[in-house]
Parts: sequence; C-alpha cells; structure tokens
Amino acid sequence: MFVKSYKITEPKCFEIFVEDIEEDKVLVRPEYLAVCKADIRYYLGMRDRTVLKRKFPMSLVHEGIGTVARDRSGNFHAGQRVVMIPCEKAECDGTKCTTCVRMYDYLRDNYCPKSKFRSSNADGFSKELINMDSSYILPIPDEIGVEAVFSELISVGCCAMRRADLWNKKTEEISVWGDGIMGYIIALVAHYGLGAKVNVVGVNKEKLKMFDFAENFLASDVEALPKTSACIEAVGGNNSAIAINQAIDASLSGGTIVLCGVSGENAPINTRLVLEKGLSLLGSTRSDIEDFEKALELLSIPDFREKILRLVEGIDVVDDIRKYYEAFENASRSDSLGKRIIKLVF
Repeated sequence: MFVKSYKITEPKCFEIFVEDIEEDKVLVRPEYLAVCKADIRYYLGMRDRTVLKRKFPMSLVHEGIGTVARDRSGNFHAGQRVVMIPCEKAECDGTKCTTCVRMYDYLRDNYCPKSKFRSSNADGFSKELINMDSSYILPIPDEIGVEAVFSELISVGCCAMRRADLWNKKTEEISVWGDGIMGYIIALVAHYGLGAKVNVVGVNKEKLKMFDFAENFLASDVEALPKTSACIEAVGGNNSAIAINQAIDASLSGGTIVLCGVSGENAPINTRLVLEKGLSLLGSTRSDIEDFEKALELLSIPDFREKILRLVEGIDVVDDIRKYYEAFENASRSDSLGKRIIKLVF
C-alpha cells in the first residue's frame, strides 16, 4: 500500500514522500499530533551535523493518537481511537550485548540501545497510515478526548516515578524543578498519581500560576522550600545545573534526585554535598507500555484530565505541507506552557 508522509531532509526543509508500507499488522491513521522540543531541535538543526546526516530523511513527531483503519488480528476495530506508543523493542534474543537491559525490570526496552524510538532513530507519526504491532497500541477510553495526545509526556512522568520507586514508597512530598510543560505534567502525576504534596520551583510567575494544585517557589527565593527525600529536575537547558544544585541542597540525607531535563552542556554539580548526604541521582527519559497504561488511568480522573486540557492552546488542521511548516515554525517560536495540537489530514 502506498502512503504519503512528511519527512525532514535538512534543517527547516520538509518534503512529501510516498512509501510502500506493509499491511500485515494494525493500520493506524495518525490524527492528532503534538510537536516536542526534540522535534524542534531537528527542525532547527540544533544537533551535530554528523547526527543529522545519519538521521535524515525522517518523519518527525512521537506524541500522537490515531484511529484504526484496519486490524487483521481482530484485536481492534476500524475507527477505534488509540494511543500510539513510539518506543519499539529491538528484535533480538537478548544475547547480542554484554549486558541486556531486559535483565533489569526498572530499565526495560526504552533503555536498550538497539530499540527503535520514533522521530529519533525511526520514522515518527507524520504519516498518512502506519503499520503498527498491536502491542504498541492502547485503546483510548471514551471519556478521554484530544487531551490523550499528551499521553506520551504523562507516561514520561510516570516512568520517572516508577524508576525512582516512588509508587511503592508512597512518597508523601515531592519537589519539582521546572515551570515548563514537563514540570507541569510531572507535578500533576505526583499530585494525582501519588497523592503527594508537591512543591514546584520555577522562574516564571505567570507560568507558576498554572500550578494551582501545588505550592510554588521562585528559583531566586528557595529559602522556605522544605527539604524532601524526593526531588525531580525537569528544567533542562543551560539552567539545569542551577536546578540540580538547588535540589541537592533541598534533599534529605539518603534522598533521590531524578534528572528528566536535557541539558545543553555539561552541568557542574556539588558532588561534595551529594556524598555527604548519600544522595542518589537517577536519569529517567522516555517510557514503557506500563507507563502509558498508567497515563491513561490518570487521564480517566476528571480533575487530572481538566488540568491536562489547559495545555491545549488550540487545534490546527494541517492538510498540506505549507501548514505543516507553519506548525513547526509556531512551535519553535512559542515559549508558552501549552501547545497547539496538529490535526493531521492527508
């Protein structure tokens, strides 16, 4: 079957490709997509040239929901709304590497260097139709609408909680650094998923107003921030070092700091205090199917869903390549907390 797709061939350059795809799995029509910062880095060419040369041409976007066009297995029905999971495990028996990540339940396939992740080392969801394995598709409950497009980001927050074992510890208080969309979602997951008291540290007073379910602190004034055993950094960029060091200061002895932000350069941190307090620093990114299931469970909570809906700043129908360009240009210029959602029409 021949289908159309948008692919980036060089920075700020998209082309329409026509591809012949298999039809042996579940045919899914991507419907609503959200552009993330990783997509924007590819669009603007903010990666090493050798990396870009290796990856291009590639379809972008890994946050998306769609509708089933056809499923030969009978697990899904035509027209069913589904979340598309971007991470697919490597097709190997676990013997090709010195140590297989599948030996460690807390790592799983998204940490396997041979796994595929859409819009990174595999085509993303900017396609007319995708042939997907049924194990990477989850049905969307009827009560959840277009906000399901944020399932991937929510699952990343759920993964951070799982990796740090915060679900099992039933952590009562968490401090989160970051007033952007990732910080907002992680704080929501902590509040509604764990029932924890959440402290949020940020730099933008207007954005912090959106965190009305948490206690807010400006990064320039954290003296009153209570010490906790669980801190999560979701700042990234050149300010990640400031956030990490503040988290080190605010951690109780034996505490855990989860790093979720992508820094632009090496981040100098206070290792002396890390050692004195016996802290654990844990890196967490992407997510697993279990985390997506947890994300949909959280989206079924009316209050949680209402607060995720705040992130939808509008829906843009993208039915030609010019509008696809516009969507990426707008996303690359935006500094707001939410996103404009793409409704993809081929």
